[in-house]
Amino acid sequence: MKNLKLKTALLPLVIAMPVFQASADDNVSKAQLEKQLEVISKRIAALESAEGKAEKKSDGKTQFNVYGTLRPTFGVTSGDSEDVWDVGDALSRVGFATSRELGNGMTAFAKGEFKVNIQLNGDFGEARKAYVGLKGDFGRVAIGKQATMQYNIIADPVDIFNRASTPLAYDDASPFRQQQLVSYSKSFGNLAFSMAGQFKKEDSLNEGSDLFNAGVKYSGDGFTLGAAYLTKDLAGIDENTFGVSMSKNVGDHYVALSYQDIDRGGNGQDRSSLDVVGAFKISDSYKLKLGYSNFADDLGAAETAEVTRINTTLEWHLDNDFYTFVEYQNNNFKEREDNNQVMVGMRYNFDYKF
Repeated sequence: MKNLKLKTALLPLVIAMPVFQASADDNVSKAQLEKQLEVISKRIAALESAEGKAEKKSDGKTQFNVYGTLRPTFGVTSGDSEDVWDVGDALSRVGFATSRELGNGMTAFAKGEFKVNIQLNGDFGEARKAYVGLKGDFGRVAIGKQATMQYNIIADPVDIFNRASTPLAYDDASPFRQQQLVSYSKSFGNLAFSMAGQFKKEDSLNEGSDLFNAGVKYSGDGFTLGAAYLTKDLAGIDENTFGVSMSKNVGDHYVALSYQDIDRGGNGQDRSSLDVVGAFKISDSYKLKLGYSNFADDLGAAETAEVTRINTTLEWHLDNDFYTFVEYQNNNFKEREDNNQVMVGMRYNFDYKF
């Protein structure tokens, strides 16, 4: 089509030749006009050749997609003292991902993902992910803001609810995405190994990484089993976290569990998190989700954030990319005022590949 347009652009010149010949003055000969036409023809041929080369550069080796999910919510949080109504947001975001084959079995890739603050002005918020990497037979290496192994292996299997604070217990305890990460991962059949280090010059408490996270995950026949270890520097102490997770698909149903033990050197600072979830398909349009969680610490009554949560969610799937939901959650704190949350929301997902 592009070549046709270029050739079509030449037609007015060809049609106009007789006119040029008839109206040419004594200083312009037929030979000169033909020479000018020849120059124009060569120029068009050069443009066609350049277009051909440009098309070869995008011969399917490069992939690009724009994706996102918008998740507004409306609900009420009821406590003993007051009821609070609020329009909220369940982690809406937009992003792009691109990759390009480099040859020799290597592929370059990049991703940028950003929050959409529906509960505020609908503004773009901070970056959730922003990294560039390279993968091949050697594995996968990436640099930038990424999800931790602790999230990918321990939290992700139980992250099924439509709210910002999820997974329910993990949210109180461990990191999700971290900036200034260098990560490496490689799969060996059904077994995947990954690790990452965080290097923040301005906050470094030592000459090494500020955070180190490593994990391993087995996947097969609708079943996953994972374990991860996280260590990071805090003011005066080191935090060491060990977590395990497992998940299982049973037909159209899904169950998962994750547990973490967080060691901060005792003195009331140790913590733990437990999440147990299930998603059950009622029909082609309805899905029921249930969750139980417990976050525990060793702090005294004045400081403890210990809480047990129970969540029930009913989703109505009108389409693969659009559904509505109603969700109830009870938050039973050890020392703080308990509350109940009821909210409804909508979720629209999109993913366009180019």
